[in-house]
Amino acid sequence: MRGVASVLIAASLGGAVWAGVSILTPPDRAQAGSARLIAHAAPLPADLSEVVPAPETDADRRARLNARLKTMLDEGKGARLTDAPPRPPARASRAVAKAEPSSTFAPPAHGAAAARPAVRRAGAYVPPTLDLKTPPRVPQNDLECLTQAVYYESRNESEEGQAAVAEVVINRSRHRAYPKSICEVVYQRNSRTCQFTFTCDGSIGRRPVNAVAWARAERIAREVHEGRSSSQLPKNSVNYHANYVRPSWGARLARVRQIGAHIFYGAPLNGGSTPGAYEREAAPAPARLLFVRNEALDRAYAALSGQATSGQASSGAAEPADTAAQ
Repeated sequence: MRGVASVLIAASLGGAVWAGVSILTPPDRAQAGSARLIAHAAPLPADLSEVVPAPETDADRRARLNARLKTMLDEGKGARLTDAPPRPPARASRAVAKAEPSSTFAPPAHGAAAARPAVRRAGAYVPPTLDLKTPPRVPQNDLECLTQAVYYESRNESEEGQAAVAEVVINRSRHRAYPKSICEVVYQRNSRTCQFTFTCDGSIGRRPVNAVAWARAERIAREVHEGRSSSQLPKNSVNYHANYVRPSWGARLARVRQIGAHIFYGAPLNGGSTPGAYEREAAPAPARLLFVRNEALDRAYAALSGQATSGQASSGAAEPADTAAQ
């Protein structure tokens, strides 16, 4: 019985294996697939090294990168790499300055200047030589005069500092102690000095005018003149000076504010006039009558009245005639 059972089990296992092989690989389908693979397969190379590329080394990668960089440089698409430190970013003020519109007024022409400018050496200040004999060329437009004041007095200052200088000029033109015209304020002078040094120390025409700074000065002057700029100073601020000079009048005025290199002042501390007040001619004294005693008239009056005289009119004579003298 055991032998018969073993035979049956072996037969069953053999039939199952045969059936599985038939299901997995049908004869017709297996033959068709093999034919298609053989038909489309490319011939194998004799040397398999031609198909598998060699691994890229560091030297190969550097050479390929250098070739790409050279191609970019030849085409103008790149810049040569150096070990120099990167350039610092441009200042915002310089970027804004390049965008300034062209000026309306032509800047003063460049020419030889006779006067010597102020000199500063190691903190020492040497006043400039002033030319008070040569008549200045005064512009006919107040805005042009204001632009000159802003440029020559504060072109190296911030826009806030330049606007403050323009405000001082306008405040003076509205003050009763100064000229009423902006050009007269800017070019005000006397036999001793000029109120704005650039008008008599040769600054105008000594060096070529920077076109960008001139256009910026005109823009700021126009904004202040038209009231489109925020106020930097009070209305009574009509004096300022650079921080490297010590004028005698600085202690007599109320210090208002310092903007950059300029110190601005307001009204006098103890009353009185402000420095640079307009020198007006004294008003003539009003005319009045002067009574003068005339000896000849006294004698004539005494003769007519029948009174005897001894060559001199008596003290009790009638009132003398009056004459007017100035």
